[in-house]
Amino acid sequence: MLSITPVPSRPSGQKNVLKLTCEPLEVVRIGMIGLGVRAIRAINRFMYIDGIEIKGICDIVPSNIKQAQQILQTHHKPEAAEYAGAETWKSLCERPDIDLLYICTDWETHTPIAVYGMECGKHVALEVPSSTTVSECWQLVDTAEKMRRHCMMLENCCYDPFELTVLNMVQKGILGEIIHAEGAYIHDLRARILSNEYGKRKAGNWQTQYNAGHTGNPYPTHGLGPICQALNMHRGDKMNRLVSMSTQSIGMNLFAKEVYGENSSEAKLPHKLGDMNTTLICTEKEKTMMIQHNIASPRPYSRLYLLNGTKGYVQKYPVPQFAFYPDSDSALNREDMKLLLEKHKHPFLIRIGEKADEVCGGRANDFIMDYRLIHCLRNGLPLDQDVYDAAEWSCLVELTEMSILNGNIPVEIPDFTRGDWNKLSKLEFAG
Repeated sequence: MLSITPVPSRPSGQKNVLKLTCEPLEVVRIGMIGLGVRAIRAINRFMYIDGIEIKGICDIVPSNIKQAQQILQTHHKPEAAEYAGAETWKSLCERPDIDLLYICTDWETHTPIAVYGMECGKHVALEVPSSTTVSECWQLVDTAEKMRRHCMMLENCCYDPFELTVLNMVQKGILGEIIHAEGAYIHDLRARILSNEYGKRKAGNWQTQYNAGHTGNPYPTHGLGPICQALNMHRGDKMNRLVSMSTQSIGMNLFAKEVYGENSSEAKLPHKLGDMNTTLICTEKEKTMMIQHNIASPRPYSRLYLLNGTKGYVQKYPVPQFAFYPDSDSALNREDMKLLLEKHKHPFLIRIGEKADEVCGGRANDFIMDYRLIHCLRNGLPLDQDVYDAAEWSCLVELTEMSILNGNIPVEIPDFTRGDWNKLSKLEFAG
């Protein structure tokens, strides 16, 4: 097994941030950094959540700043201070009237901005993945522990109504003990990535540039996050090791040739990311997980979301279904499944699901995520996701690549809690 740098010792006087609580904030004053699609959607959502103020907005594209201000104006909110330019985010982090930094920049800048923000005394919420290297994961953990600030990765799939309700069922023991789980991010993004809207590879689209230079699974958290919650990772169990393998890189380059022409420079750019990546993970309690990534093949969107327990089974994709012992060979019919999901609806959905649907429609999970973040900060409660979640789920970006480059060898997964993974018995949501 390939071992990476040994787990660093926790500095003297530094404590874990499991179930971290901080001073309640009557009003959460927010600084938005990176105003692309994700952030613009978030600003729209925040207009329907009480107890927030957008104090500052930052981006390198002036039109994005203008769009964000227009949203505030439409909802009769005060204009936010503007920060335009590549390094101006530091000035926003340093503002004394900011409580929370909401970071929606490109993958490789998530960690540097979050670390600086926490060092400035701010809580941070950062888009997925939180980091692209194990070293960056440790930076987040150490800074959160040192500064005693919240660091939450914005993994919205953990708030999907189906995943939330199944998690509620798991925590009630309805599926028995979960022994195996599967998750994925399967989404044919070729037309989007290579379109003029997102920028050609030659023009410098950051996501495409990253994928062209890396293999493994660069985007593991949508599939991994919800199943890690069901398996209580660092709350009674932990991920120990993984093995990863990928197919050839064919789909993206074939599509580029169709779009740009057989002999174009864009079609000839290298693309290291294999079309399908499959990663197997084994936990301390000998549970298993399978995580997949594929953005370059003709296949319907899927996150798999499959849980196999000692009493029952559930999957979300390609079609939602449940099966229970002793009738394991037969899935529940549609009406019985509907009744089951309604009976065990997660408390978050009962409380704010209707409003989430009104505000966001098919993206209700985004609203629930932001609502919960603000609710916990305003009431001084532990967040639903902590910095260890961010590190554990994001470290696969580098570790899957390491496994592939070393002949699909098993790779050790660091214990970012430094031995505290079993101090909590299960995942609990506060308040």
